[in-house]
Amino acid sequence: MTAPVAISQPSAAPAGDTPAGVDLDEDGRYDLAWPLTLGQRGEDAYGSGAFGASRDGGRRRHNGLDLVAPVGAPIRAPISGIVTRVGQAYSGEPELQFVEITSPTTRYSARVFYVGPSRAPGAQVTAGEIIGRAQDLGRRYASGMTNHVHVEFADHRGAVLDPSAVLPAFPRRSKA
Repeated sequence: MTAPVAISQPSAAPAGDTPAGVDLDEDGRYDLAWPLTLGQRGEDAYGSGAFGASRDGGRRRHNGLDLVAPVGAPIRAPISGIVTRVGQAYSGEPELQFVEITSPTTRYSARVFYVGPSRAPGAQVTAGEIIGRAQDLGRRYASGMTNHVHVEFADHRGAVLDPSAVLPAFPRRSKA
């Protein structure tokens, strides 16, 4: 297992574990925020957690961004909106779940996979609010995969978006 990859974006956000957020509509609440700030999943036995990374021997591309998440870590909503769906990450495997949130402000939808949800469909959430806890990927994958959550974004037409291009600058962590 390799160390997390720092997401190289400048940031004026404070160091620490509180996700950086941005208030687009100036209502005093975040509209976009990082689910957690421990870094991007680097290269491991199963590949890279980067958006667009090769999958299945190059037959497809990774449609999300994997963020390092220890089992049980609190996971925060990446966008403000309504929880539109909670479901199984893999058909027939209820152990690993996802939460989908749709934002009327940004017109984006976001899905966070491998999270034990604490919010149900219909719930209103604010970006940065805890929506669940990171699940154990060891339930599905043998050793060699860094535990993480997978974050996907889509626009109102369903076009896949790079989460690191949508979310605010990634907060720098202190080196203390």
